[in-house]
Amino acid sequence: MRSPSLLTDWVLRLVTIGLLLLMSATASAQELQAEVDRRTISLNDTVTLTLRKSGRTLQGGPDFEPLRRHFDVLSNQRSHQMRIVNGDMQSWTEWRLTLSPKKPGTLIIPAFEFEGEQSQPIDITVEERQRDPERSGEELFIETELSKDSVYVQEQLLFTVRLYSQVNLDGAEMEPLEFENAMVTTVDENNFITQIDNRQHLVLEATFAIFPQESGTLEIPSRAYEVALSRGQRGPWGGNTRKRLRTESRQVEVRPTPSEFDGSTWLPARSLRLSEHWSKDPTNLKQGEPVTRRITLEAEGLAAAQLPELVLPQADGVTFYPDRPQTDEKTSAAGLQSTSTYTVAMVPNDSGRMTLPAIEVKWWDTQAEQMRTAEIPETRIQVAATPGSRSERQSNGGRREGDRQDPEGDGQAGPDSLPGQSDQSGWNLWHGLLLTLSLALLVLCLWLAYTGWRLKQELNAIHDLHREDLRRERIARSQAWQAIKQAAQKNDLKQLRQALLVWAQTNWPEDPPQGLTEIGQQIGSKRLRTQLADLDAALFRGNTDAVFDAKVLVKELNQWRVSHRSRSTPDSGLKPLYRSSQ
Repeated sequence: MRSPSLLTDWVLRLVTIGLLLLMSATASAQELQAEVDRRTISLNDTVTLTLRKSGRTLQGGPDFEPLRRHFDVLSNQRSHQMRIVNGDMQSWTEWRLTLSPKKPGTLIIPAFEFEGEQSQPIDITVEERQRDPERSGEELFIETELSKDSVYVQEQLLFTVRLYSQVNLDGAEMEPLEFENAMVTTVDENNFITQIDNRQHLVLEATFAIFPQESGTLEIPSRAYEVALSRGQRGPWGGNTRKRLRTESRQVEVRPTPSEFDGSTWLPARSLRLSEHWSKDPTNLKQGEPVTRRITLEAEGLAAAQLPELVLPQADGVTFYPDRPQTDEKTSAAGLQSTSTYTVAMVPNDSGRMTLPAIEVKWWDTQAEQMRTAEIPETRIQVAATPGSRSERQSNGGRREGDRQDPEGDGQAGPDSLPGQSDQSGWNLWHGLLLTLSLALLVLCLWLAYTGWRLKQELNAIHDLHREDLRRERIARSQAWQAIKQAAQKNDLKQLRQALLVWAQTNWPEDPPQGLTEIGQQIGSKRLRTQLADLDAALFRGNTDAVFDAKVLVKELNQWRVSHRSRSTPDSGLKPLYRSSQ
């Protein structure tokens, strides 16, 4: 039977390991991430930048002024969210900016710094003149694009479908893309406006990641697109005019696994990386004190299900407590990016120098067409002996002063072993168990108190952020309304349309309208819907000199704003425009 002190020591180790794993998972969530909806655009397009900050953000934000060197910032919106998953509270703040490039070329969205964290810079390719689709002279047409003409089996193939429209749409839906010999995932859906032959076109873009499962020829079948035209393009008997378009079928060569690859798992990826993080310096550890090691496998162009299961190396003299691997999968216009994170708590039982073997993952670089190896080299750890431990006693001569030896060598206890000691040992065992249970309950109470305090702090922070967001929204709405009046004063129809879209984003940030037709639907006024449709008709037909009185539109819209602020009827049927009275 273990002695009370040894049993207590092991319980304390397990409690400490659990807290280390918890703190490690919490710390890994603190980061600043930047992403864009597209990396290749034309000079007439816009790009949406989303910056996400994990954790609590009471006030302020990143400095976006460096963006203005290469981009015009058309809008800037901030939102704050919180959720609780399995007792773990997560909160984050997002900034969403709409950017318009100032010049063609490769433009850099710089790295942003905020509260000690830094995002990664992003390259944006801006084409001086967008490649005109073959059917650009039509009012409604479809274009498809493949990222490659040939891929390896299980390699990611990006298939993009773009619907171009010179007229307003009430809806558009594509027939589902399905395969018998390939896996398919929708990775990006985006709506934007571009100019082709000096005419504005609404573009509905959808990107799919296709993973062929067999070598040979992959047939991408033709898919039907059901489109509903909005007011102004109605049929003679009323209702929406519906049109049906089809994409062209495409073929892609799927090559088998190359003979040069000798890895255990076939991994065709654009990039694959291994990295590690230690909660303490591995060259300065102490015997009996736990340390957390986190190993991360990141891959671009692979689904999370394709990532291999890592076998973490072990070493003599160290006890390992691995946690379950955590996987994550992100989607963007560039495809899938998957991550597996392995967290293991380690307790060195011996002192001295130890070596953890290297970790290797072989993968196939689909861009360079060659096999590569991601590796974490072997790691040397140095463990210092705990004062009074057996390791230290052995290094000091093999025994401490006062230790008893068996002079006869027959295995019998020395004179310190007395008959009454068995009863005393039983009492000490129960005393040790009670002490251990008390310590465990104390740790649990402290953890619950800390969780409650943290939850209260988060809720207070969210309340403050909500008030600040309301103030910013009122300012943004006011600025957007001023821009509408200025555009109407100059009778600049293009600027007026853009100002109306920005104004709509400030009033319906959770579901911003993508066009003037959706703005009219949100407002619910028949007269305003008619005027907004007339404005779109003048712009989409390229006749910017058409007779259109912008001041009348602004006057009608202002009257609606005034009446909406004072309206308090609960069954009005309109979505809320303002979150609080102005």
